[in-house]
Amino acid sequence: MENLRQELTRFIQQPAAQQDPPALYRRLLAKAPVLDLGRVHVVSGYQEIITVLMHPGTAVDPTTVGLPRAGSTALARIVNRMLPMRDGADHTRLKRLATTAFSARRLEQMRARIESTAARMLEPLLAAGEFDVVADLAVPLPVAVSCAILDIPDSEQERVTGWAGLMARSLLDDFGSQDAPDDPARIAELDAEFEEFRAYVEELCAARAADPGDDLISRLTVARADGRLDDEDLLAFVVMLLANGLETLTSGLALAVWQLLRAPDLAELIRSRPDRAEAVFDEAQRLGSPVRASARALTHEITLGDTVVPAGRVALLLYAAANRDPRRFADPDVFDPDRAETRHLAFGHGPHHCLGAPLSLMAGAAVLRGLAEAGRTRALSTPLTEETVPWNAQFVFGGMRELPLRCPPVAAADRSAALVGVGRP
Repeated sequence: MENLRQELTRFIQQPAAQQDPPALYRRLLAKAPVLDLGRVHVVSGYQEIITVLMHPGTAVDPTTVGLPRAGSTALARIVNRMLPMRDGADHTRLKRLATTAFSARRLEQMRARIESTAARMLEPLLAAGEFDVVADLAVPLPVAVSCAILDIPDSEQERVTGWAGLMARSLLDDFGSQDAPDDPARIAELDAEFEEFRAYVEELCAARAADPGDDLISRLTVARADGRLDDEDLLAFVVMLLANGLETLTSGLALAVWQLLRAPDLAELIRSRPDRAEAVFDEAQRLGSPVRASARALTHEITLGDTVVPAGRVALLLYAAANRDPRRFADPDVFDPDRAETRHLAFGHGPHHCLGAPLSLMAGAAVLRGLAEAGRTRALSTPLTEETVPWNAQFVFGGMRELPLRCPPVAAADRSAALVGVGRP
C-alpha cells in the first residue's frame, strides 16, 4: 500500500510524469477506493464519491482546501464567491437565481445560436486544411457559448475571449502548482486587466438595467437591484461562466474530437444518427474526465465503505478514477456511447452538479456533427498517437494542450470508408 501512496502522491504533484493514469486508477479502485494520505483522503470509488458529494457534513471551503489563489488578488476574491465555492443555504440561494437562465425553454432558445456558431467556426478551419482543435476551436467556442448565455453580441466576443483566457490561465497556473511564484509585476498586471473586465461587466449591467432582456445578466442585474445579490456575487457569476467554463468545455471538446479520430466508425455513426452525437460527446467526458478531481472539507466524521474518515480532513475526489469504476461501469476503459449506465461524474453530482452541462453537450454535439459530415469529403487525421498526446501539466484539469487536425479534401475517386484516423503523417 505504501508504494501506491507514493505513486499517487507523485501523480498529484507531477501529473505529466505519470505515463498511464488509467492504470493507476485501476490499482486504486482495486486496492484502496479510499486512500489515507494523512490530512487528505483520496477517494476514487464512484459510490464513495457520491456519498461525499451528498453528505451534509462536507464543505466546498477554498481556505480549508487551499485552492485557488488565482494569481490576481482581485480575481481570487471573486473566484471564492463563485457558485461552485459556496455551501448550504448560500449556495441554494445563488443557484436558484442562476437556474432560471438554464431552463429547458432558455436552452432551446440558445441551441440555434450555438449550432450556427460552431458551424461558422468550423467552416474556415476545414477550408484551411489543417488547424489546432484546442487553440482554433475549443478555446473560442466555449466563450461563444458563455456569450450566448449572457447575450453578449458576436462583435464583442474577441475582446471577451481575451479576458476569459487571462482569467483561465491565472487559475490554471495556481491549480497546477503547489508554490506558484508571487511575482508582484505579474499580479499587478492581472489585477489591472481584471479591473478593466469588471468595468466592462458594469457597462453591460447598466445597459440591461435600462433595457432588460431574458439573459442571465439582466436577471442578475434585477437581483442586485432588489438586494438578493451584491456586486461581487454578480461579477462571480460572469467569471464562473467565462473562466471556469472555458477550461472544462475546452478540454471536453478536444477529448471528444480525439475519440472521433481514434475510432473512424464514430463518424459514420454520427452521420447516420445525428441524434447520437450528444451520447458520443458525453461518453468522451466520462472516459477523459476534463476535471480530474475536486476537494471537500469534512466538517463531520464520514463513513466511506469500510473506511471512517474523521472530521477535519480533506477528501480529494478523484472523478477520473470513479468514471472508470468497474463496480459502476461495465468495461470501464472501453469507449462505448451505447453503454447502459451513463451517469458519470464529469459534470459533478448533487447540489454542485454543473448547471452548464446541457450547453456543453449541445456545443460538443454540434462540433462532432460538423466534423463527421466533413469526413464525407475530407481525410480527417492527426499526427498524434496515444504516446505523443501533449497533456496538460495540471493535476485538476487533465485536457490536451494541443490537438493538430489535418483535413485535406479527398477526390471522389480516392474516397474510402475510413477517412478518419490517428498517427497519420
